[in-house]
Amino acid sequence: MSLQGKMKLREPEGNAFHFFVLISFFTVLTILTVLSIPVHPAAGMGDPIAPKAGGEENVLITDFFSDHELCDATILFEQPLENVTLSFTLSSGKEILRSENLTLGSVETGEEVTKILFWELEEDFGKDYESYTARLSVHEGNEVLAARKSSFSQRSPTLSRIKLVDFSADSEKASALISPTELSFMQMPEPSMIDLNLKLLSGGEIVYSESMENIPVMESYYEAMYWPFLLEKDRKYTALLKVNSHSPSLTSVYRSDFRAREDVEILEEDVDVDEYGASVTIVGKSQVPFDGIIRVVLTPENGEVRVYEETADILTANREDTVGIIWQGIPRGDYNVMVYVVNLEDEVLDSYETALRVFEPVELAGPAEKSSGPGIMAALGTFLGLAVIIGRRQP
Repeated sequence: MSLQGKMKLREPEGNAFHFFVLISFFTVLTILTVLSIPVHPAAGMGDPIAPKAGGEENVLITDFFSDHELCDATILFEQPLENVTLSFTLSSGKEILRSENLTLGSVETGEEVTKILFWELEEDFGKDYESYTARLSVHEGNEVLAARKSSFSQRSPTLSRIKLVDFSADSEKASALISPTELSFMQMPEPSMIDLNLKLLSGGEIVYSESMENIPVMESYYEAMYWPFLLEKDRKYTALLKVNSHSPSLTSVYRSDFRAREDVEILEEDVDVDEYGASVTIVGKSQVPFDGIIRVVLTPENGEVRVYEETADILTANREDTVGIIWQGIPRGDYNVMVYVVNLEDEVLDSYETALRVFEPVELAGPAEKSSGPGIMAALGTFLGLAVIIGRRQP
């Protein structure tokens, strides 16, 4: 009986132990379930606000690039929207270095928008920060439709197998010289494949864009890209060249600023000067139209300086004009000849210097002569002489 009593006394302890194990198991299970629920960060706590449901299907950020100087973004809208705004931010850690909103307003179905924003930070900003994050969000009113971010640092890798030797732009064209970083004379190097994208900006807006893809670079590669439209005189322009290397996949952007100006060049091999007159050929070197004159100055060793002028055609890049000038009769002697190309503001755009010796003067008939025969013959001879001068440059 004592044994049965002891067994009855121990039975409650066993039940309590099993109850305790069950409670502990469900407690642990509850804690694990709670921890597995994802927690979304609050707005403004670093990452962009989550896009509106279905928004990314209608708004696609197809390209987004940023470095310490600029941010380049392309957005495709697949349905019409109203009150669209682009929000750009550049931050380092929790510190916002730059923030700007660009208002697009209404957009149409299939419309693609490319915007470039210059961060305009201090030149030595990299000394104070290790890494950076650029963010773009597309808003319709207060709703976020799409968002992207890009992180970089001053130590971000640059183009490794190729290097940009030179990139410059002017009123005629943009030109780039690219070469491999290592040239081997023992074996044929493997070509580096690159893509080039050129943009021309004026007043912050893109006025021209040109792309070339899958360019093999095995040796020095030069590319000249001419502006296919007229530029506005004295207006400031910015050319941007984005170079994308395929392997490894790296992108770098290069910048060149210029002010659009008239520019022409005298073709020295096509300048002819003799006792009859002068023939001068000039070629346009700018997409700012040239409007001006050709001025020829004859300076004798002794005597009066003579100046002759003739209006040239309006010229743009790669267009030529040949101007003929007839001397109105110059005395025998030696002359220093200066040829100037001058615009309407009397600014000399190009010049050429040569010398002339006149053995026998060629006189044109004056209006007071009674006999028209000799005068006509003299004028005809002068014009024929000028035709010979101009004809010399023909192949």
